[in-house]
Amino acid sequence: MSNYSDFRTRAAFLASLSLASPALGADLPAKAAPAPPPAFTWTGLYVGFNAGYTWTASKPITISTINLFDASAARFGAASAAGATGVIGARLDAFFFGGQIGYNWQFAERLIAGVEADIQGAGVRGGGGQLRVDQAPGGYAGTSLKLDRQLEFLGTARGRLGYAVTPTLMAYVTGGLAYGGANLSGAVSQNLQPGLLLSDTVRGDRFNILTGWTVGAGAEMALGHNLSGKLEYLYYELGRLWLSNPSLHHDDPLTRAVVVLDATGVNTRYNGHVLRLGLNYRFDSTMPEATSSATPLFAAPKFESVERGRYGEWNFLLLPYFWAINLNGAMTLANQTLATNATFIDALTRSSSFPLAFMGRAEAENGPFWAYGDIVWAQMRFGGSALSLRSPIADLSVSASVSGRMKMTLGIGEAGMGYELARWRLMNAPASFTSIGAYAGLRYVNMSVKLDVDGVAGANLAQLGVQQIGLKSTVQTGALWWMDPVVGLRLRHAFAPGSAFEMRGDIGGFGAGSKFSWQAYGGYSADVDYKGAHFTGLVGYRALGMDFSKWVDGRQSGMNAIIHGPVAGLGMKF
Repeated sequence: MSNYSDFRTRAAFLASLSLASPALGADLPAKAAPAPPPAFTWTGLYVGFNAGYTWTASKPITISTINLFDASAARFGAASAAGATGVIGARLDAFFFGGQIGYNWQFAERLIAGVEADIQGAGVRGGGGQLRVDQAPGGYAGTSLKLDRQLEFLGTARGRLGYAVTPTLMAYVTGGLAYGGANLSGAVSQNLQPGLLLSDTVRGDRFNILTGWTVGAGAEMALGHNLSGKLEYLYYELGRLWLSNPSLHHDDPLTRAVVVLDATGVNTRYNGHVLRLGLNYRFDSTMPEATSSATPLFAAPKFESVERGRYGEWNFLLLPYFWAINLNGAMTLANQTLATNATFIDALTRSSSFPLAFMGRAEAENGPFWAYGDIVWAQMRFGGSALSLRSPIADLSVSASVSGRMKMTLGIGEAGMGYELARWRLMNAPASFTSIGAYAGLRYVNMSVKLDVDGVAGANLAQLGVQQIGLKSTVQTGALWWMDPVVGLRLRHAFAPGSAFEMRGDIGGFGAGSKFSWQAYGGYSADVDYKGAHFTGLVGYRALGMDFSKWVDGRQSGMNAIIHGPVAGLGMKF
């Protein structure tokens, strides 16, 4: 009986516990549900880069000439004017790159309004020429025409109205103001036969900033945390640029009297299409990852990154900067050597327009590996005696009182990869280190110069006792391009996380592109965090030396010069 009684007591106790358990469970605190992720919004400020292609919508360049005076016995006036009248088709197509800044406001579930401003270094050019022979009552007029135009930069300031097809994909239309730096030039050369009339060449060049309008459409998609990419089409209309050339005249060789006198004018329309890709950094922490996978967008091996204190991630730097270019050396154009000693101050004080420059550097690092890309596009205009003739005879001195203009366009593109070879730490400063690395890559250089000079020159050759004073008119144009392999070293000293001094030096060419080239850079960079965004400021000095020459049709062209100047920039790390 005792065992049976114990069994009944235990059973009753267990039953009471089972009945009481729901009540006890009800008294326990409920586990809080995880907070939902913040709702995605397009609202916020953004900055970014873009690259694309533009092509013209209007090809004609028109030249019109009227005869003002004709005292020739052969009555050349009508034929002279007709030869310098016509239409030349000219493309205005090229690749470009630039940057943009904007702000979006998502004011409804799917509607987004915004504003955006951008500027691109276009460097777009096109032109053409023709030869004509026109009959006159007593002979004929042979005419050579060469007309050129350039769109040196293109910018817009637009409104945008978008619709969120999905939370992270926006389609939009856009429109607003467009502006661009337009240049138009023309040259007319003419011979009148038969006769002893001296022919001349008329050259004109005009630069102006045109304003107009633009419309377009595009799509933008979230690519990752704070990043979005866009595809965009724009049509721009900047209007016409007019150029009034100096008068086209033919003089009697004996009396120097004007026998035939014409007036010429050139005009063309600047409009076209733009198709471009863009990458934006958005100052908004609600940007979701583009995939639902837990795998990071940029996965990488687990290498240490002391500067950022992170493991197994790529570190990216996008750095727009400005290089105040000075040029010292010589350029040879079709056997004519010109001393090129021009400073950035010359460009500011002797230029008909502000010097244009678009420069940017991109770097990616993961542990000891890094890759880089660097682009420079600059255009400088000079008025006055910015250049001088360089004589091949050492004892010959040339002095000149010169009025004229020079336009220099420079493009440099670099890309390569590097590896950190060694790193040392200071025992009393564990956050400080010094590292050395090696890199190799390619450097592409494209330089063109247009020189238009009229002046009085005096030459003195002491050994021969020769002196000469006279008038001189010179027009020289030339374009040079080449690609160099380069190898270099990089030395970096980090004072603390986000504070570093860097020196780079490389050599290249080796006859594969130029004869020889070298580059040296030294600068200090500092990181600043602002509202979750990582900015990098940079100041330094950069010098690039190049020795290149080539022979075309028995004439030499080339350059042996150093480009140097201070560098300053502000970029972003992510």
